[in-house]
Amino acid sequence: MTQAAHDDYELPEGFKHCPKLTPVVEAVSALDRVKAIVRILNEPGGCPWDGEQTNKSLLKPLLEETYEYIDAVETNDRANMREELGDTLLQSIFQAQVCAHDDNDPFDIDEICNRLVDKLITRHPHVFAAPDDEHVDGHAPQNAEDTLALWERMKQKEKQRTSVLEGISHAQGALPRTAKIVSRVAKSARHEQLEQAFEPETTGEHQYADAIITAIRAAHHNGVDIEADLRCRLRDIEHAIETIEKEHPND
Repeated sequence: MTQAAHDDYELPEGFKHCPKLTPVVEAVSALDRVKAIVRILNEPGGCPWDGEQTNKSLLKPLLEETYEYIDAVETNDRANMREELGDTLLQSIFQAQVCAHDDNDPFDIDEICNRLVDKLITRHPHVFAAPDDEHVDGHAPQNAEDTLALWERMKQKEKQRTSVLEGISHAQGALPRTAKIVSRVAKSARHEQLEQAFEPETTGEHQYADAIITAIRAAHHNGVDIEADLRCRLRDIEHAIETIEKEHPND
């Protein structure tokens, strides 16, 4: 077995002579090592559990690992960030590995990466345009807000979207879904007209929901990520509850 020349990766102690790991050792990059080990585990002769997984069965771990990484970032746990970011990478590679074996519409991680690179180029014409080319709309964005607005315009153009609601998943929770709708409407050139839809119902039937929507809109207006803010506040509350329980165990 030949060690990849560009780095100093070594197999874990006790596994250095396993022939199944030859593709891992000979991988030309760290990412290729991940692709190789996932492929070995998923294909015949690998792990029975990995071999039975589908794109749908992997959704729960994908969501769980994402939230665990978010928690690590928000608590500034650098050790956990290293681990959880690796786990989220695994979920992406695993999903692509399963997609590669689809009978009707197979695609692999390389196609995904190439499509991603294309998207990042076309969504950033102000960065990658030739020096003598005129930028879309005649001028380059001057700040992050302008850049996000340009991203949305290029996205709508590429996907030929006719509504700000297209592409917003109904599978996510109501809070992040509302925040996404509020954000999309705010970025729209027709935002003043579309914001009329947020007016509270006259019947008052959904007064609590309308109160939440009002809070989400206010947070967005002030540049606050409402879900992140809520998660951080809940951590404070959880810590306070745990403290009370410890100080008054028998109450």
